[in-house]
Amino acid sequence: KIPRGMAANVANALGFLASFCFTIQYLPQAHLNYRRKSVRGFSAQGIIIKLIGAAFLAVNSYFTGEPEAVIAYGICNVSQHLIFIFQFSWYPKEDNVPPSRSYLLWLLFPLLPLFLAKVEPRSMVFTSYIKPIAQILSHIPQLLECIKLKTTSGVSLSTQHLNTIGGLAGLYMCWVFPVSTSTLLLYCNSLFQAISIYFLAWQYGELFSTKPKQDKSL
Repeated sequence: KIPRGMAANVANALGFLASFCFTIQYLPQAHLNYRRKSVRGFSAQGIIIKLIGAAFLAVNSYFTGEPEAVIAYGICNVSQHLIFIFQFSWYPKEDNVPPSRSYLLWLLFPLLPLFLAKVEPRSMVFTSYIKPIAQILSHIPQLLECIKLKTTSGVSLSTQHLNTIGGLAGLYMCWVFPVSTSTLLLYCNSLFQAISIYFLAWQYGELFSTKPKQDKSL
């Protein structure tokens, strides 16, 4: 039996491992977009929903005293999604269709949960559930995008690997430390998202392929 102190230390370390994985998880995706100079196959709607959830998580976890690893996860999530907002405003989604600079307005969104937390702290009882709900809903546009194009070429599988490791590590932290139900759900959702992309990649013969993925809709 692991001593209580050791269990707590391991859980804390795994919590920060989860945060680290979630910090760098989208670097492969951002690099993929940069390399292609395109965001084809990568859902803007999904990222906007993720940004909404991440902004509320970052602010609410700080004001409600969640573990530092959870706060770091929220802040890193916001930063990552803001990078994608820049990419959506810069890289085209379709050939011969210029990108829309209107995406840049979403850079201001994180100010909203901060305002609510300051003006009406009781709202955090309800807004804390925005992150897990957003995490579930945000994945639907991405799945539909992959299904429409019949490929996962626009999604980085390396990002999904990091998502899996972070989800498992975060779940152990949640098992040891008392955390909110919404925090527990977000780690479960991370695993679900990775598994669903793995399934589509397997369906399209791309999961174990070492060749560059091709957009089958072209």
